[in-house]
Amino acid sequence: MTLPDTLWTHTAQDLLSATSSRQPTPGGGSVAALSGAFGAGLVLMAARISLHKAQKAGQVPDLALTAALDTLEEVQGHLRRLTDEDVAVFRGYVDATRLPRTTEEEQAARRAALDRAGEAARAAPLETAQACVEALEQAQACLPHTHPEVVSDVGAGAALLRGALEAALLTLDINLRHLEGEERARLQARRTGWSARGETLAAGILEDTRAAISRGA
Repeated sequence: MTLPDTLWTHTAQDLLSATSSRQPTPGGGSVAALSGAFGAGLVLMAARISLHKAQKAGQVPDLALTAALDTLEEVQGHLRRLTDEDVAVFRGYVDATRLPRTTEEEQAARRAALDRAGEAARAAPLETAQACVEALEQAQACLPHTHPEVVSDVGAGAALLRGALEAALLTLDINLRHLEGEERARLQARRTGWSARGETLAAGILEDTRAAISRGA
């Protein structure tokens, strides 16, 4: 099943069917970004419910939650764009492989197109990983101020974001295979940093979420 340029106008069933088909897109990179957007969405929902409950109780809006809302909306928007960008990047790579290579000029043009496609294929999952970490930072900021009835949603969002982060990094890993030298070392260092930061954040959020649930039991 082939989907048009944006995945966001389709039903969940269409997306699931397309992901489960033998077509290469949407693949790991775009599904990682999509999952991250939903993880951020759960944290946004918990923050909005918490602010609404505080307003109903006549309390002053929590500045930590209102600040997190703005940042989370930006990060979620970035993840939405990356969901489609990953599909476009793969199509660009396929197009590059189909370029003619009869003459030396055509071969040079094809190599240049493949280089650009490879660069984009590495950039998109790395951006997704960074966005997931940024969303996890906001989830960590939100959790202490979240209403007890929806703390589990912050934890669930963090769990989705951690999975999305790892999925994005695996997509990056496979696109690093044929890259050598300083550029590979630079991207590998960034990959290691985002992985470590994301794991630390997610583990802390999940631990604190379980503790908050236990206190409310």
